[in-house]
Amino acid sequence: MVELEKIIQAIADAGGIAYEVGGCVRDQILKKPNKDFDIEVFHLDAAALTKILARFGRVNEVGVSFGVIKLHPGRGEELDFTLPRRESKSGRGHRGFLVEVDHTMTVAEASLRRDFTINAIYRNAHDQQLIDPHGGIQDLQNRVLRATSKHFAEDPLRVLRGMQFAARFDAEMTQDTIEMCRSLNEEYATLALERIWNEWFKWATKGIKPSKGLELLRDTNWIINYPELEALCGTEQDSVWHPEGDVWVHTLHVCDAAAEIAERDQLDDLQRCILMFAALCHDLGKPVTTVMSDGRWRSPGHSEAGVPIAESFLAKIGCPVSIVEIVLPLVAEHLVHIHGEASKRTVRRLAFRLGKATIIQLARLVEADMGGRPPLPKKTSAAMTQMLDLANEMDVSLAKPEMLVQGRHLIALGYQPAKWFGEVLKNCYEAQLDGLFENEPDGLQFLAGQLQLIQPVGSKD
Repeated sequence: MVELEKIIQAIADAGGIAYEVGGCVRDQILKKPNKDFDIEVFHLDAAALTKILARFGRVNEVGVSFGVIKLHPGRGEELDFTLPRRESKSGRGHRGFLVEVDHTMTVAEASLRRDFTINAIYRNAHDQQLIDPHGGIQDLQNRVLRATSKHFAEDPLRVLRGMQFAARFDAEMTQDTIEMCRSLNEEYATLALERIWNEWFKWATKGIKPSKGLELLRDTNWIINYPELEALCGTEQDSVWHPEGDVWVHTLHVCDAAAEIAERDQLDDLQRCILMFAALCHDLGKPVTTVMSDGRWRSPGHSEAGVPIAESFLAKIGCPVSIVEIVLPLVAEHLVHIHGEASKRTVRRLAFRLGKATIIQLARLVEADMGGRPPLPKKTSAAMTQMLDLANEMDVSLAKPEMLVQGRHLIALGYQPAKWFGEVLKNCYEAQLDGLFENEPDGLQFLAGQLQLIQPVGSKD
């Protein structure tokens, strides 16, 4: 930060004015942490700015034609400096722009290219004075998302940015901005998958009211890009178990409950992401399984049916496989507390079926699911609590049981590795999960019995 202050002073000494703008200003007003700094420099051209920055480290001018200059002062740090620019639409998508760099522009002119008024607040980096040409501070205080100008409708990515901002700041979008978002619907297909994921990731990891972002998708009609979510709207539920409304309404409440749990448990980004997408996807199987039976709405088998649908949705938003493979078993098992009993065998089997997911992660999802049914009180499942307690006692709450009988035991008995190893070890593990043995010595005794039964073919050492 001291180095940045020296750079700001050098820019001022050369007749330039450096402004902090965007998220760093917005988040400071909200008293939220922000590690990123977006510095826009006025009254200096690219050559003059580059010359100043070169005194403080290595300069990367690759983006200079777009008004972006990167400084690497050392220690792995990178600082972005931009020059005022005009952008005009030249094609489809968020990359279809012609850029004209003009360091003589005013702040009011330069700010017109920014998406929302809350991101168009400038702060003089030298004297800390704020410049707010579009009423962004008031919109921030009133939790309003308003397009800075008509140029908003030139970039489809801004709709998804609006989604995650609505979730992060519990904000409402103005009607005219909603209309601009609707006009961009056909350009969704032009968005790069990594850009889509970046906005959904922020929805999951930063949202305090994730339902607001989801509602915005529906208000802007962008939900049609996610038919897996759109199908939830209007899918009926039994009013006794779900007095809150249809599956869409339930999902909104579950996501908000999950965000509260994530905050309470101080989850890191990965764990929060897993919980939020499990909450969002947990009932995706209901639209294809819901039927009226005996005068009540029922969704038999929706947990299992939701797995391929969740997989499709998560792929569509660019969710990494490392997260998908944890979310899917949570979706599949989110009703286990209703059908299963809290026995050691049940818990061992559950831990095994969850694969890379954990019983602790499942317990959080179940709590969010139970908490998403207002006006019913928020609570968790007694059966799930018993399962978690037993899992903790058995040391399987964070991973499936480790195999007590392994290939090394067969090798120690003098057998050469062979195909039949797999069958024997599988039988031993199944027996372990069923509770036929709980320690290594008993496991080896069980192994001896298996070897007598199958009469393995293979030489010994």
